[in-house]
Amino acid sequence: MSLRLRVWLGIATIALLVVASAFATHRLVERSLIDQVDARLRSVPIDRGFGRIPNPGPPLRPDFTGPRFNAFFVGEYSGGTMTTVFNAGADQHTLPPPAVTGHTINDSLQQQPPQIFTARAKGSSLEYRVAIARDQRDATLIHVIAAPLNDVQDSLSNLTRITLVITLTILLALAIIAWWMIRLGVRPVKQIALTASNIANPDTPFDLSERVTTLAEGTEVGDLGRAFNTMLDHLEGSFAEQRRIEARLRQFVSDASHELRTPVQTIRGYAELYRLGALTRGDQLDDAMRRTEQESVRMAALVDDLLTLARYDNERPIAHEPIDLSILARDAASDARAVQPTRVVSIDALAPVVVEGDDHQLRQVFANVISNALIHTPVSASISIRVFTDGSEAVVEVCDNGPGMTPDVAERAFERFVRADDSRSRRVGGSGLGLAIVEAAVGAHGGSVNLVSLVDGETVTGNNAGAQHGTTVIIRLPKMLGSIAQR
Repeated sequence: MSLRLRVWLGIATIALLVVASAFATHRLVERSLIDQVDARLRSVPIDRGFGRIPNPGPPLRPDFTGPRFNAFFVGEYSGGTMTTVFNAGADQHTLPPPAVTGHTINDSLQQQPPQIFTARAKGSSLEYRVAIARDQRDATLIHVIAAPLNDVQDSLSNLTRITLVITLTILLALAIIAWWMIRLGVRPVKQIALTASNIANPDTPFDLSERVTTLAEGTEVGDLGRAFNTMLDHLEGSFAEQRRIEARLRQFVSDASHELRTPVQTIRGYAELYRLGALTRGDQLDDAMRRTEQESVRMAALVDDLLTLARYDNERPIAHEPIDLSILARDAASDARAVQPTRVVSIDALAPVVVEGDDHQLRQVFANVISNALIHTPVSASISIRVFTDGSEAVVEVCDNGPGMTPDVAERAFERFVRADDSRSRRVGGSGLGLAIVEAAVGAHGGSVNLVSLVDGETVTGNNAGAQHGTTVIIRLPKMLGSIAQR
């Protein structure tokens, strides 16, 4: 059963109760008014006879002090004949006698005391309440007194009109309330269901951009609609992120295949030359073996880089040890001087700067950033390394005063398989995964990495570091608490 139907059934039940209560009220009031007339009739000593009463209004007997009637009929019944004793209407007009029969008189006299009953007037729609009693001196004579129900019927007519107006007003109010409840409560629920059905419909394009628009403030249904929209926002964001990851994965696989194809084809080519007997001289065979070894080493390094990125993508846990970045910076500077002794490599890392992380991965971060500077700048370009703290963060800056990067390369510097010069030989330039590994490793440690590059004094990305040209890589990591760092 739908919620809309339940609301209408509930309102219909209330309406039936209102109608039933109105009918019951009408019946109770009618019974009460008739009981009042009956009580006045019972107070009249009709069993002793009335005699003739000249005018309406005074007591029915000189010795009677009970209630008076504005209109009444007094008669005597004997031998099947009704004799009028007194007859006076409220306006002094004669009342028609009640249609009393021997059967109704006998039924009434069987009750003790005799039962008061309702009888119609002869030839009229007027109704009476009739009380009877036997004469104390003549058992065959029945005294009859009847009070017309005009006033009761008029009161009941007024009550009927008032009750009808009140009942219709209540029913109208219930209908308005039902409409308001359905509009406020049921319609938004149906809109939520319709939105969910549209999204899940297999015959239409999958679209998570639909939203519920009818959201009443301060209502449970409104809260449900807002929660439903929030869920759709998260789902849309998750699906967008999934599509982005899938696109990135496809690009990654394509780039990796492209990078691996060259060394594989080189090794295969030299192997085919050897199999075909083309390498007849010793120097040719030595050169082929040397080139085969170089390509296998490059392919192994590329595979290692790919495995490293895969581990970061899978969010594998890392070691959490106190690491002094100043020591890692000095070791990286020493390694750079050993590779290029003529290169000027300066370091500013006097005070200990301790972070929590993996020693091997952080050393790889320093090695990749500095190796990138060594490869892509001339030997005459100097490299400076700074390690310092900035509030709750440890900061590492690796700067060079080389030629810098072009804007398109600087914006994509941390993407995978991106090179500063596409025409550059892969043998010299590397795989293009160095800075991608740096970003993944720093992110795994809860930090961030940024790149600032200047070409002829113009800032390509980031903030101007003060150099006329060159590239600066800025790494920020959460600094370890002092009490932990001292252990």
